[in-house]
Amino acid sequence: MMGDIWVRLQDLFRFFQRLLIIGLTRPLQGTHNIRTFYFNIPWVVKVTQRTTSTEAHALRYLHSTGLDIPIPKLIFSCVYRGTTYTIMTRVPGRNMHAIAKDMTPDVVQTIASEVSTVLNKLDTLRQAPSDAGKVMMSASGHDLPDPVFFFEKRSGPYPSVIELWAHCGDYSSLDEMQGDNDVRTLDIMAADPIRYVHPDLRFYNIIVRDGHLSGIIDWEDSGWFPSSWQVHTMRWPRVGCSGVWLQYWLQYQFSNEAEAAYAASKSFLIKSPLDQVIARPLST
Repeated sequence: MMGDIWVRLQDLFRFFQRLLIIGLTRPLQGTHNIRTFYFNIPWVVKVTQRTTSTEAHALRYLHSTGLDIPIPKLIFSCVYRGTTYTIMTRVPGRNMHAIAKDMTPDVVQTIASEVSTVLNKLDTLRQAPSDAGKVMMSASGHDLPDPVFFFEKRSGPYPSVIELWAHCGDYSSLDEMQGDNDVRTLDIMAADPIRYVHPDLRFYNIIVRDGHLSGIIDWEDSGWFPSSWQVHTMRWPRVGCSGVWLQYWLQYQFSNEAEAAYAASKSFLIKSPLDQVIARPLST
């Protein structure tokens, strides 16, 4: 009985939290799940239809590392009936997508270089011993959107790098993957170190101010992946990743292990029946 009463009180408390959040905010124009505060409060609310792998988990983790990277600060997060409400500071500046046409190639390259500095810092992060080896795993330890299913489904964490790639290659088992690829390819893939990756560094998630990087947003699907995953995400031509920006990343040299695994992965991804999805670099 007391347990039921406590659950109901918690639900009622979260209901009033949600009511307060909605009452103090309004939708941000041009977005479907971002709200801004009235009274010039420099915060935003991200509304997400999920209860795991939220923006809050990623921001909390990244700030705990002590890395000096330009990301929002977490203010508060709550869940009400399957929806997460995450309040974070608003990064000053403008979305790069909104001003990309007015930016010179030199400015775009400058911002890309500053983003690469952030990636180098992320590259220094290491998994906790209790999670060592797990991939496609969020900062909260949960699954992530799956490229094999057009990112409409979620999967993971996978217990090893090679098992994740077997999944992405549409192999029914590791034995099938091993029988279809030479030993050297598999060794290169297995040796790919696990790193913390932002899977969607397109213009939409880059905030610019005075011709420089002001911040990177949308960390909710970031997590632990093979290092070559970051290479794939940066070299996938698509809306928000084209022109000078794409050319920068096509020429940029990631770590030797990441570049080797990136090249090796393409040798078997193109054999998959799902090649229209995953033969291209992986990201959202």
